[in-house]
Amino acid sequence: MFAKLLSSFSAAMFTRSFMSLSAAKKIAYLSVFTAIAVVINTISIDITPSFKLSLTATVGFICGCYFGPVGGFAVMFIGDVIGGFLAGFVPSPLITLGTCMFGLVPGIIVPYCKWNLGVKVVVSFLICALIATMGLNAYGTYLFAGNKYTSYWAYLLIARVPQLAVTFTNAFISYVAAKFLNRSGIRFKIF
Repeated sequence: MFAKLLSSFSAAMFTRSFMSLSAAKKIAYLSVFTAIAVVINTISIDITPSFKLSLTATVGFICGCYFGPVGGFAVMFIGDVIGGFLAGFVPSPLITLGTCMFGLVPGIIVPYCKWNLGVKVVVSFLICALIATMGLNAYGTYLFAGNKYTSYWAYLLIARVPQLAVTFTNAFISYVAAKFLNRSGIRFKIF
C-alpha cells in the first residue's frame, strides 16, 4: 500500500521520461540544467534599476517540462541561490521563491494537461506572471529597493508592469525552444 502511494506521488512530481532514467543519469541531467540556470542567473541586461532582461524563465520552463514540478523547482532554486552569490548578492527568499515558480508551474501544466503546446506555454507564463513577476518577485524587489515610491501599488504599476514584457518574451523564446528541442531527437519531449 505504501509503495503504491509513494509510486503515485513520485509519478505526479516527476515526468515519466525523467523517472525512467537511471539514478546517475537523473543526477547528470539535473546537474547540467542547474549549471545552465546558474549561468543564466548571473547574466542579465540591466535596462533600468528595476527592469532586467533575463532568460531565467525560459530555463525554468524547459526544466519544468523535462523533469516535472519538483525537478524544475529544485533546478531553479539551486540555480538562483548559486547564481546570486556568483553575481555578488545574497539572494532574497521571496525572489528565489518567485524564480522557482518558473520551474514549478510549467512542470505541473505542460506534462499533465492535454492542451496543445502553445496554450500550455501561454497558461504557464500567465500564471507565472501573476505569481512570480507581479507577486513574489515584485514584493521582494519592493522590500529591497522600493523606498523611492509612494506605495507598493505605485511601484507595481510604474516599475513592474514593464517587466511583464520580459516574461512574455521568455514565453515566446520558450515556445520556439520547445519546438526546436522536440525536433532535435533528444530523449525528452515537450508536448
